Amino acid sequence: MSLANFRDRFPGVCARLLGARLHNRVGHAYLLAGDSPTLLEEFATAWARVCACLQPTADGDACGRCEPCQLFDRKCYPERYDLRPQSKSRQILVDEVRAFEHQLSLATSRDRLKVGVLAEADCMNEQAQNAFLKTLEEPTRYTLLLLYSAAPRTLLPTIRSRCQNVSLLENRKSYDVVINVGLFPVLARLRRNAGAAIALATASRLSVILAGLQQQAEATVGDEHDQRWNTVAADDKALKKKLEEGRTAKVQAEYTRLRGDVGDALQTWFLQEQLAAGGVEPAALPHPELLAAAEDQGACLRDLTWEEANENVAWANELVRCLDGHVNERLALEAFCLSVCQIRNRPA
Repeated sequence: MSLANFRDRFPGVCARLLGARLHNRVGHAYLLAGDSPTLLEEFATAWARVCACLQPTADGDACGRCEPCQLFDRKCYPERYDLRPQSKSRQILVDEVRAFEHQLSLATSRDRLKVGVLAEADCMNEQAQNAFLKTLEEPTRYTLLLLYSAAPRTLLPTIRSRCQNVSLLENRKSYDVVINVGLFPVLARLRRNAGAAIALATASRLSVILAGLQQQAEATVGDEHDQRWNTVAADDKALKKKLEEGRTAKVQAEYTRLRGDVGDALQTWFLQEQLAAGGVEPAALPHPELLAAAEDQGACLRDLTWEEANENVAWANELVRCLDGHVNERLALEAFCLSVCQIRNRPA
């Protein structure tokens, strides 16, 4: 992907970065801040490709023809090193940071640019952040560090101050991915007094959606896997086991991230029900596209009292806390759906 793909959305940012590349004023570390981790990942890759290009175009963009450009296009640039959350806790630990720093310190045979990408940098705990400061303060030669985060203010001020900060904020949360998995028509079935049968059927549908996310996470990690390691590990059982464990951890971390997007969308759905119960018109809701994505477009306008809407929001928040705390998913979903669909007589 070329940086030109982002010019329509971020013309000023792209112009400044390409100007820096054209005049050989590229910094050693950049902190990309934005709303979407996916966009930040794509932008980081595009900027790394520009910086590694051997024959930039007249405006500073990557040529797309030289060896580094082609390696980036094939997702096998050997001097690129990635560090991202790789556990259920989605924390980046100090030992992982030190291993990342060691990779960046290794010499390269062709004197190519080394690129270190720290995904979701806010997932570093404080000890890991302090350890990473040394790399920012004493970068190795021919090294570009790219950090990206949707919550950059949680990083230590000393880390932020040692990076060139690039804002890719669009100030709007996109739910396109969640819409595509069909979450909102399922949520539209949840309503007060619906009863246990609908509640359990809806919980089952939500479980299917999460299972689909698990498969999506496995496919994503599989696409990122460097197939050359399979040949190296063919006759090395210890290395093969380590690679399998690493892949499992990456899949779990990616699944946790995707499930977090679903949890955020679920909370937004019930918050909009709360707004509707308070008298907000559909067109004035923050995300009317969620209504359009539901088969029942009046789902947010059901005859909910303010108290009932508040209860639903509280139960949605509790569900997200349970999932983040690694409670059994099926049980957590069933308890949530039964709570929302409970039969209760309103006072006359």
